[in-house]
Amino acid sequence: MKKISMLATGGVVAALTFGFHGAASAAPAGATGWPTGCHYQTNYENGAMAICDKANGGHYKASALCVRLDGGGTIDIESTSWRSSGWSYVYCPPLTQFKSAGIVTKAS
Repeated sequence: MKKISMLATGGVVAALTFGFHGAASAAPAGATGWPTGCHYQTNYENGAMAICDKANGGHYKASALCVRLDGGGTIDIESTSWRSSGWSYVYCPPLTQFKSAGIVTKAS
């Protein structure tokens, strides 16, 4: 029994001395980053458009604030699909008017 406990103690001492390599390793191969170089603007057709220069494994989509013409306040609307390249578009619904553009990003 003494031999097993000495081996176990030796293993713990070695781990503490040399460190637990891999415990603080880099992110997994499937990890993704946030999009960079993103720009958004009005598309002059009662909506907004957005694009990012590099997706870095993440995604983005255009968003817009639209004002209701009946005085009912503003509506925050987003494109229905996430993009990893190219322009994303969103349009204000009928009986609303475009107020401002934006972009929504995610890291997956």
